[in-house]
Amino acid sequence: MILFSRRNLHYTDYKWTTYTPTDPRVNGKPDATPFAKDEGNEIVYLINKLMILWDYRFANTGNKMEKLIHDKLPEEVSTQEDVQQWLKANLKF
Repeated sequence: MILFSRRNLHYTDYKWTTYTPTDPRVNGKPDATPFAKDEGNEIVYLINKLMILWDYRFANTGNKMEKLIHDKLPEEVSTQEDVQQWLKANLKF
């Protein structure tokens, strides 16, 4: 199920690398895979996974996640798991 897509993104300065469908950067569950916050496909993938995991249903929630990642994610937060934990601690409604 896709809740958040490229067209929902607020920012337009992402790179759009082509990944194979089985690439762990855009498939599976958030894990120790390195995360690139400037890569649009990785942003869309992770936001979707977390929205499903946390049972969020609205694109504006994905936009809040995107803005936090884009504007405030510390450099040392570098894996999908780290981003998940950081967002959990910093996503406020």
